[in-house]
Amino acid sequence: MHNELGQTPGVLRKTPWGLKGEPMTHSPSNEVPSRYRDAFAKAAQEWQESDPSVQAQRSGCPLEPVEPSTYRVTVSFYGTAYVVEHPTTRVWVQETGKMPSYGLQTLFLHYLLTANGRPVSGEWVSFRELPDGMFYQHAFRQRSLLPLESKFGHDQPAFERAATALRGEKLDLADSSFRFHALPRVPLAALLWTGDEEFPPSVQILFDASAGGYLPTEDLAMVGGMLNGSLLRYTEKP
Repeated sequence: MHNELGQTPGVLRKTPWGLKGEPMTHSPSNEVPSRYRDAFAKAAQEWQESDPSVQAQRSGCPLEPVEPSTYRVTVSFYGTAYVVEHPTTRVWVQETGKMPSYGLQTLFLHYLLTANGRPVSGEWVSFRELPDGMFYQHAFRQRSLLPLESKFGHDQPAFERAATALRGEKLDLADSSFRFHALPRVPLAALLWTGDEEFPPSVQILFDASAGGYLPTEDLAMVGGMLNGSLLRYTEKP
């Protein structure tokens, strides 16, 4: 029996990444939640003024012209395809036509606007090594790392089942580790060191060294937080 993305091991709430939103009705700016209003409005304006063909190429996203002055860019986020339209700034899930949260819409616009086209380096760095990462490090550890240590620190098999269910690719790092394709040019890695009588467990979420050329560090914290949340929400079949 398969879940919505064709995965068999375990059961996940909603979709594997919990990313599908409400029916696609593009709300006016005064309906954008206040915590996203300024960031979304600024990103939307910059997107309207940008060259979508240049940004699609830099971000590694397919571009489709649908009218002489309208383009659609497909952004894959943790395996789910989203469409970002230019110049309308409409965003929807490709498969269902539903509109994601404004947090995700802002994230996708930031990704397309920030992307500098730098190749993925293959070098992993910690969150604190990202630009201004030290400023957000404490909050990132509290929200994204400690909960994983609490759940999986002494249960490596459970960590591996959850990571496999989320299409993680096995890496040869730490006691157990997996690579995840968050965005076309933003891979993440989740590493687990299991605890024992001498040492406490430890979890790290690593980013490619090029990540700062694709998203602001605050947005990278959100990307890592979504990986954390999906791993925590994974529940196995009884």
